[in-house]
Amino acid sequence: MDFGEVLTKAWKIVWKFKILWIFGIFASCGTRSGGSYNGGSSNFQTGGTPGQAPNLPPGLEDNLYKFLNFVATPAFLIGFIILICVLLLLTVFFSIIGRIGLIKGAVDADAGAEHLGFGELWKSGLQYFWRFLGLSLLIGSPIIIFYLGLVIGGFFILVSYISGSRDNSFFIASPILLALLPVVCVLICFLFLFAIVIGFISTQAERAIVIENEGILSGLRRGWNVLIKNLGPILIIWIITVVIAVVAGFLIGLPLLLVVVPAFIAFGAAAVAGNGNNLSFMPLIIAGLCAVAYTPVSLVAYGILTTYTESVWTLTYLRLTKQDVQAPLTSTNA
Repeated sequence: MDFGEVLTKAWKIVWKFKILWIFGIFASCGTRSGGSYNGGSSNFQTGGTPGQAPNLPPGLEDNLYKFLNFVATPAFLIGFIILICVLLLLTVFFSIIGRIGLIKGAVDADAGAEHLGFGELWKSGLQYFWRFLGLSLLIGSPIIIFYLGLVIGGFFILVSYISGSRDNSFFIASPILLALLPVVCVLICFLFLFAIVIGFISTQAERAIVIENEGILSGLRRGWNVLIKNLGPILIIWIITVVIAVVAGFLIGLPLLLVVVPAFIAFGAAAVAGNGNNLSFMPLIIAGLCAVAYTPVSLVAYGILTTYTESVWTLTYLRLTKQDVQAPLTSTNA
């Protein structure tokens, strides 16, 4: 396979068909994990005994207690849970629509289409939506269950530790927890490798569903066969796309880092200096406003990046499977 031709053709598609950027933004909502720009867990402890909460600056402590009292109300918690569920469902929906639209658009563009319509790409997204959702649930369930178990287990351990206030029961359980720690680490490493392999299969299976109109299970089989027969080229493309994503992601996030990190450093330094009563939140407010203003720019940038990498994978699939697409992909009934 001519890797240079694939990378070049993918960029030409991205630049010519800017309508794909919209679907790239949709797809990036579910694939990109945003950076966490925070100042770390700064410790303002100036006294007290082990096991007690650190002594925060008075002004900051008062505001923190007011905030905790507000979020602890049942109405807020229920509303917050509902909001999270709605946002999660919307993220899943638009992410799937975006990925399907990018695959469909890249296939049509590679076949020589001169124009890509939003409506046609959206219709394709709806056509294959349930198959993509079923595929995601099928291959993602083991990983989700494992991490959910870790989160729930860690939550109960934390609650037991806080409620027990370092009593003997916690220390009795500590050797057991320490003995299980290596096992958990091994499982996490194994699951990480498993997720990479599943990601390879899923990437090929998604294209089999859209390009060859396969079902969920047949798409998985097709994706596995494509991976096994073309492991070398797929690994090379994966390395290339990872490098591109890391470099581009760093460049996209750099302007925000240059604003947010100094703001948190200044705020933390003022708090450590003991200026709790006159602690100014202006650096954090300015950083927050800059982050909000930069959000549209980063969304578009990540959308373009996602459009390019997804186009690279679609062209790779077409080249490896020798799909001779002579006309734009026509819609078929799901």
